[in-house]
Amino acid sequence: MDNTVSQEKQAFYQKLGEIAGTSNVLTGEKATACYTVDGITPQAIVHPASTEQVANIVRAANESRITLVPWGSGSKQQIGPCLEAADTMLCLGNMNQIVELDASNFSVQVQAGIVNGELQKQLAEKNLFFPLDPLYMETSTIGGEIATNSSGPRQFMYSTVRDLVLGVTVVSPTGDIIHTGGKTMKNVAGIDLCRMYIGSWGTLGVITEAVLRLFPLPEASAGLYITFNDAEDAFRMVGQLLNSPLTPSAIEFLDSVAGHSVAETLGSGLNDGDALLIVNAEGTRGDVARHCQDVSALAKTNKAKTIMALEDEKAFPAWMAYRGVQGAMLGANHSIVQGKAAVPISKLGDMVQQVKKISASHSVKIGLTAHCGNGILYTYLAEEHEALLRITDELKRAAASLNGFFLIELAPLSVRKEIDILPPRNDYPLMRRLKAEFDPNNILNRGRLVGGLG
Repeated sequence: MDNTVSQEKQAFYQKLGEIAGTSNVLTGEKATACYTVDGITPQAIVHPASTEQVANIVRAANESRITLVPWGSGSKQQIGPCLEAADTMLCLGNMNQIVELDASNFSVQVQAGIVNGELQKQLAEKNLFFPLDPLYMETSTIGGEIATNSSGPRQFMYSTVRDLVLGVTVVSPTGDIIHTGGKTMKNVAGIDLCRMYIGSWGTLGVITEAVLRLFPLPEASAGLYITFNDAEDAFRMVGQLLNSPLTPSAIEFLDSVAGHSVAETLGSGLNDGDALLIVNAEGTRGDVARHCQDVSALAKTNKAKTIMALEDEKAFPAWMAYRGVQGAMLGANHSIVQGKAAVPISKLGDMVQQVKKISASHSVKIGLTAHCGNGILYTYLAEEHEALLRITDELKRAAASLNGFFLIELAPLSVRKEIDILPPRNDYPLMRRLKAEFDPNNILNRGRLVGGLG
């Protein structure tokens, strides 16, 4: 039986070479080891160059019951439930071109493998930008960001992936090419399939192209870095800011554990218990000047310790330090678990206080960052297995008490295999039925979502 399976797979790998060219197909452990995910090393890597090639590859895989894992840059491959199988990695890095830039209609059609940072450089030449800025945008691909619904801090001003992606081209698990959405802001008749694919983690299809909504580059930008003696003062200011006429592009919170590296970049420090608030503003120079003045006034009335305003290119090192917080936290200790809580915006400060109480009761340090404009909070914790179970259970209950939820987003493989990392929901059965309908042979990202969903 094994010989038969081996022969079938060899025939499939030969087919990959016929579709994408033999130089774009890698086999053998030495070539595939760097693509190991969740302890699984794929047997083949294929680099298609077009949507048509992707469709032919997926169709062949479906016919042979070969599991595929769509791969952009790999920056999100360690998130979520563990993969159950990964025979072949479908790498879209060669599909990295702008297909059409329609500057007059503020849209661009791109291949899914284009890196966000590279796209921004090309758009800047036309005085345009795409306001999607997840943490790894210098290496993450547009297709991967869409598939994982990764928005970033600027979503406070410009909204999320689902509002910035006007259309996608997707290859279904059976190899059909589907175009959904379009170039216009209103482009849906019937069910909005475009939004369904956003955040589906490659379980329902492979995104190969996307039409994105663009904006003019702002004339000016500034970041205000404000420190407080405690989180309570910081979130009192956040509440007032959210209820003001001001329209910052981002409002980010860091506690003293997570904000250490950012504070050092600013040339100052954070004492235990201190909090750092970053308020970004962009637009005309008049808009930015008003934000700097009014936000600084709000900070002073809420007992801010220090206020530092950095404009334009001077803000770049500090903002990059902030974007590197996750990497710094995870790199400092490979056993760190990154959690993610989502609560109503008005309850975010309460969730921070709950985390601090849980941290104190277990005598552990928990680093915190948060997007204050959408109620999303990240925790960073390293602890032994049994203690980790108790702490995460308490974090789940705390989030639920605030009408939100808590999940484990990033963790060592042993943790992800042994604990329930996702919150309970009653729509998982519907998701499973949807997955089974779209992907009857379960070839795409098997196991990636809810316990056997993908």
